[in-house]
Amino acid sequence: MKQKLSFIITLLFCSVLLTNQGAFAQTKKQKKKTLKEMKGRSIKDARKQAKALEKEGYQVIPGDLPMEKQIENSYVARLAKDEDGHPKYFVAYQQSKGETFAAAKQAAYQLCLTELATQIGSEILGRIKSSVSNSEGMSDATSATQVIASYQNNVTARLGRTDQIVMLKKVDKLTYITLSIKYPVAEAERIVKEDLRKKLETEANLGQDEINSLLDIR
Repeated sequence: MKQKLSFIITLLFCSVLLTNQGAFAQTKKQKKKTLKEMKGRSIKDARKQAKALEKEGYQVIPGDLPMEKQIENSYVARLAKDEDGHPKYFVAYQQSKGETFAAAKQAAYQLCLTELATQIGSEILGRIKSSVSNSEGMSDATSATQVIASYQNNVTARLGRTDQIVMLKKVDKLTYITLSIKYPVAEAERIVKEDLRKKLETEANLGQDEINSLLDIR
């Protein structure tokens, strides 16, 4: 009787395990299918946007990828996910103008950096701020909040090299630039955590365990 009961329990366990594995495999399959469909729509949208930009008079920089491919790469970067299903890149897209190509490009680049800073502030620093707000009995929550707010204003200075995805220009008296850049979310998170750890250790009266808890946002 005990052997029979043990056999039945084993069968039930295996059944549950196989069901969970099947559900997991189905979920992964569905995610891949959804991502494929989204990429398909993105390619169509990229073609439409490229045609619209061409009608406006935009052209590619000699030696760069075709306009349609550049726009497509920007769309795909926005859709890219890491192994945990989180966004893989922060992507900025801006347009600017200037008296010269260099001036217009620099202005567009600065606008893109500002957009990246906003995204990092919302996504990474926003979660750290929530950790401060939700922490009960923190030694020095006021200083921690001030450190985070101050750092957000200078975060782009620490990012280093960004990857250009789109670079288009139009000349109509002034030079117009359409620019898109991307930056890995994981790298931005690493830099932010590293910088904030140093600042919190020197500028806030917090214990090491409190700092570790604040920066544990994944």
